[in-house]
Amino acid sequence: MSQLKNKRVTRQRQLVYDCVIDRKDHPSANDVFADLQNTGIGIATVYRQLSAMVDEGILKSFEHSGKIRYDPLVAPHAHFVCSICDGIWDVDLPEDIFLMSPDFSNVEIEGLELTWKGVCESCK
Repeated sequence: MSQLKNKRVTRQRQLVYDCVIDRKDHPSANDVFADLQNTGIGIATVYRQLSAMVDEGILKSFEHSGKIRYDPLVAPHAHFVCSICDGIWDVDLPEDIFLMSPDFSNVEIEGLELTWKGVCESCK
C-alpha cells in the first residue's frame, strides 16, 4: 500500500484500494461496491475513494459503455474491447508512441487513448 502513503489510510480507503489495485477487468464503481457489499462500505464512499485515487495518480479512469471504469495500470497503454462480451484487456504500446504525436505548434498533447474493438478469443 506504499502508493497511499501520502494520505491517511482509513479502513474504507484500504478496502477500495485492495479491491481494485490488482484487477485486470477495469471495474466500475458499482462493481467495486458489489464486491465490498459485505463490508458495510457505502456507494458514496466507494465513489469518493476511487475519485481520490484517480486524482492522486494511483488509478486511471475512462468511459466505457456509459460507465466510468477504473484501471490500476497507469503507464501508457491501449485497450482491446470485445464487441460481444464487452470485456476489456490492456494492450502494451511501444515506448516511442508519443514520438508519433501530431506536430501542432499551438496545442499541448496531454495523453493518448487508443482502443481496438473486435471479438475476443472466448467469443469467437
